[in-house]
Amino acid sequence: MPEPVEFISVAVPTPLRSTFQYRPGNFTNIKVGARVLVPFGNRKLFGIVTSIDSQARVDVAKIRPLLDVFHPDANVTKPIVQLCQWAADYYQHPVGEVFASALPGLVRKGWNPRESEDLLRMSKEGGQVDIDSLNRSPAQKKLLLAIRGSPLDRSRLTELAITSQTIRTLLNKNWVCWEKQETEPGHRFQLDRVKANGISLTAEQASVIIQINQSATEDSKTFLIQGVTGSGKTEIYLGVIEPLLLAGKQVLVLVPEIGLTPQTVARFRDRFDVPVAVIHSSLSDKERAIGWIDARDGNAGIILGTRSAIFMPMKSPGAIIVDEEHDASYKQHDGFRYSARDLAVLRGQFEKIPVILGSATPSLESLHNIETGKYVHLQLKNRPPGASAETYELIDTRHLELRDGFTRQLRKRIKEHLERGEQVLVFINRRGFAPVMLCNDCSWIAHCRSCDAKLTYHLNLNTLVCHHCGKMNHNIISCQSCSSNNLSAIGLGTQRVEQTLQKMFPDYPVLRIDRDTTRKKGAMEDFVAQINNREPAILVGTQLLAKGHHFPNVTLVAILDTDAGFYSSDFRAMERLGQIILQVGGRSGRADKSGSVLIQTAFATHPLLETLVNAGYAEFANALLAERREMQLPPYTFNALMRAEANDASTAREFLEQIVKRDKPEQSIELLGPIPALMEKRAGRYRQLLIISSNRRASIHRELTKRIEIAESLPEAKKVRWAIDVDPIDLF
Repeated sequence: MPEPVEFISVAVPTPLRSTFQYRPGNFTNIKVGARVLVPFGNRKLFGIVTSIDSQARVDVAKIRPLLDVFHPDANVTKPIVQLCQWAADYYQHPVGEVFASALPGLVRKGWNPRESEDLLRMSKEGGQVDIDSLNRSPAQKKLLLAIRGSPLDRSRLTELAITSQTIRTLLNKNWVCWEKQETEPGHRFQLDRVKANGISLTAEQASVIIQINQSATEDSKTFLIQGVTGSGKTEIYLGVIEPLLLAGKQVLVLVPEIGLTPQTVARFRDRFDVPVAVIHSSLSDKERAIGWIDARDGNAGIILGTRSAIFMPMKSPGAIIVDEEHDASYKQHDGFRYSARDLAVLRGQFEKIPVILGSATPSLESLHNIETGKYVHLQLKNRPPGASAETYELIDTRHLELRDGFTRQLRKRIKEHLERGEQVLVFINRRGFAPVMLCNDCSWIAHCRSCDAKLTYHLNLNTLVCHHCGKMNHNIISCQSCSSNNLSAIGLGTQRVEQTLQKMFPDYPVLRIDRDTTRKKGAMEDFVAQINNREPAILVGTQLLAKGHHFPNVTLVAILDTDAGFYSSDFRAMERLGQIILQVGGRSGRADKSGSVLIQTAFATHPLLETLVNAGYAEFANALLAERREMQLPPYTFNALMRAEANDASTAREFLEQIVKRDKPEQSIELLGPIPALMEKRAGRYRQLLIISSNRRASIHRELTKRIEIAESLPEAKKVRWAIDVDPIDLF
């Protein structure tokens, strides 16, 4: 009897929800996690081996051989293969696309980390060229400037949009030359130095560190550190990391925003003399691949990054830390819609390591997991000695005159703090100059033609911009309805607030920090350095300023225009409002000066807002949880969405209606819809939702599997784009 033929299951980046079998062909010793090239129809695709099979799932005659197997030094580790497969099942997403999202592009496409590479460097003759004389040859000038500091590889030259023609021209002039660089294998990290800078822990901090460190040798536990802003959560992370690094273990640290990455990396590098691998979307393909291999091979002691870093491999995993665990940035909002925080908890269970979630304002889901005993609750109720808790004050704007968005009381307080040499942070969570452009003659309002959204006026560009699809309208001279020139920009945005404060306080610098002013690489670091010189100044910003920053001289935080949260139809709006108020308020009084927070609102007597500022986040969250329990909303039930979008609303709606009609739901399942998304039209397409709700996760997934099979069988599926969102955090 012949031995069974082995087959290879491969995940390929297609929208099909399965792996595909191949023969090994001439290749031997193929392992799970290997990167391969396979025939797929008339195409060749890169894929990841997910299993070695002894039996064929289809007709053996139809199974084709592998085309190539790539260098094993960059194979995907088994825990990451397991994590991706679990995530594909849980989030009901095609497994090949999950791997494509989880891995750096170069790694997925067969990159060999040990292969020598060509670097373009400046020659001796090129170094003598007067670069300023090349103004009439901008492409040549750009290339010489790019390689003046250090040689660049081909992928980096491509990212800089430097053409092969430009390279050939300078090669012919002998101004540049190619050189081979051999890639040396990395070395496992070793912690040689810990620089504590005389920091003394509080009793609360020491107790929390001891409890977490004692569990490092046990089965995985998830800890939720709930600490008031400024209570020293980062110092706890450092205290947890130190013994792990000394034992040769690696630590994965997730932060919600790219803007937080440089300061966090700097703090870790200052404390620990070990390599830190960094991963986020602003890095080049090569930088991401090198960071990935350093983490995989154990060369990096600390792996730090944003959401996608949850898929970074570790040679010797020690712990996972998720800072600001409540932040919505941990949820991917398109494509593969995963939650990095939730996957962190699961990965901790897979790898039997502790997971530490930290936040001053934990999500209601995490607090519910405390209630049910899934997480260990650790609290920091006080700031370190010398730093007092900030005080909150509500300014009721219903009967007060507002001058360009500021009450007289607020203007007076800002002046007092500036005159004392302190800094003031003014928070408004809206970019641009004004959120509405209005015609004073016919009341026309500028709307985006592609979205159900108003256009935001940006003063510096003199342009109307849609913050949802990115379209710009430069024709803002006259009304598009009656042609009147009598237009007004209504409402507040960061640009208008910046301009207003410059006029009110001309003797003090006003620093605007939002996505528009921090697009340039290094811009956020420059702002942070300027703020930390402690000179009196006014900071104006959005949520970028609310997350994790430590500004010792900020003593007053002013929060403008918070009232949208009270009008929202999203049941999470109040939770998010409370979190943002305390997070941005916590930027004040973090050193030896007391801090104050002034909140301008027309809802100053709202019971939940009064609970938040007078009793704190714990009581506020308990009140929200009681509401959710009574209304049977998450976290007491579970939701999933089927989203459909098409060029007209009826096509998307009819597609979901067919999915509902084809089969009855389980008894424990409630189907709601189709209903329009909160923003029905976006980027020219209409979006409809089908909400699947149950108090049992297993029922949700059985129902999703059934509805997906129905969707894939419908002829109408070719007319719509549809997707699944498990555990959604918004209804957009």
